[in-house]
Amino acid sequence: MKNWIIYILLILVYSSNAYGQTLNEYLIIVAENNPNLKSKYFQYQAALERVPQVGSLPDPQLGFSFFIMPMERYMGNQVGTISLMQMFPWFGTLGAAKNEMTFMAKAKFEEFNETKSMLFYEVRANWYALQLLEKEIGITKENIELLRTMEQIALTRFKSGGQSSNNSGGSGNIRSSNNPSTNSSSTGMGGMNMQGQSSSPNSPTRNMPQMGEMENMNSSGSMIDVLRVQMEINELQNNLALLEDTKIPLTARFNQLLNRDKNEPVIFSDSIMAATIPISLNEIPDSIKNNNPMLKMLEQDEQAFIAQGKMNQKMGLPMIGLGLQYDIFQSRANSESMMNGRNMLMPMATVTIPLWRKKYTASVKESDFMRQSVNEQKQDVSNQLMVNYEDALKDYKDAERRVKLYQEQTSLANQALNILIVQYSTQGSNFEEVLRMQQQLLDYRLKYLDALIDGNIAVAMMERLMGR
Repeated sequence: MKNWIIYILLILVYSSNAYGQTLNEYLIIVAENNPNLKSKYFQYQAALERVPQVGSLPDPQLGFSFFIMPMERYMGNQVGTISLMQMFPWFGTLGAAKNEMTFMAKAKFEEFNETKSMLFYEVRANWYALQLLEKEIGITKENIELLRTMEQIALTRFKSGGQSSNNSGGSGNIRSSNNPSTNSSSTGMGGMNMQGQSSSPNSPTRNMPQMGEMENMNSSGSMIDVLRVQMEINELQNNLALLEDTKIPLTARFNQLLNRDKNEPVIFSDSIMAATIPISLNEIPDSIKNNNPMLKMLEQDEQAFIAQGKMNQKMGLPMIGLGLQYDIFQSRANSESMMNGRNMLMPMATVTIPLWRKKYTASVKESDFMRQSVNEQKQDVSNQLMVNYEDALKDYKDAERRVKLYQEQTSLANQALNILIVQYSTQGSNFEEVLRMQQQLLDYRLKYLDALIDGNIAVAMMERLMGR
């Protein structure tokens, strides 16, 4: 397991520059506990064990034969025979087979790396999604509290009859109507005007509401404002409940990646940091081509098929067998041979004749075609990786622009909302503008967080493409 420990240390080195300590800890946990990743690692270990298997000689053949009735020979009566034979493939055959299995084991290791990179990307993406959801829940709660404050302001205006604190203009007009000079002037042209108004039922002045009617209208308007705020609060409370429900499956999915209880709480950093690319943009394409696990796996597969072709070519050459035969004799009566009853040891050699060449030629061609297929597949994967990189780079740049935009828009909307709230609390005007601006501010804050998360996910995708 020494390689596994070293691998965990590499995870720390790769991740420490771009992500917070909390996320690093989760990456360590997933590397140690995820069943799929551990399965790929054991497959790699199993592939390593195939190397000594194919690099070993064929098992020797040991034979025993006994005569039911002893065979009469010149040297005596032969009772039985013991033989031992070892076959030797042609020179270099075993080395080529070991090379093939070694490259296949390396391909399994790169498959393990690819699984690790994809798993780390899923952990990062899910962690960011949960962090975004947590921030959205907090912002929604803040907006509900803000709307409750506005509801209190509207209720206060409704209870006060819709009167604002800035009514000095209205009271001044009332006082001016009691001014003696004004009364005296009304006996002239003013009296004529009043007389004209009373004699004309269709005069516009007759349709104007009186003071009590104005107060009722202001009171009704304040009540409508209260109802509007309550409607907005109900909408946000419904959205808050949906966000809380959405958090449950996302948390379960995240914990499933870590192979732990689905209800285990997930810890987040205090704030969402803007994404930073670990290396310069000019170096990323070369890093992807040199370090992407899928490309490296296909390179190992290509080398394995090359070694397989060499092995198949050598399999078409003769195999040499060396052995010994031990004949067991019994002494025979009346035999004058000096070798009577003496056992005999006889060296043996055998050679296979690969006469039927079609199967060997076909196996060599098969390996070459597979090598060409893997080479074309590697080119296709390389092209696709570059397309994925361009998509991730586009998402990263777009997220950068949106972060700047919504940061500025949030600041401006916040200033505008404060001004509108002050105007409404003092003058009772533009309540619809207050609600609209409050909704706009909420939208900008959520879009700002979305942009931050999109940037981090784009960087995580680049990390995955580079095999980190």
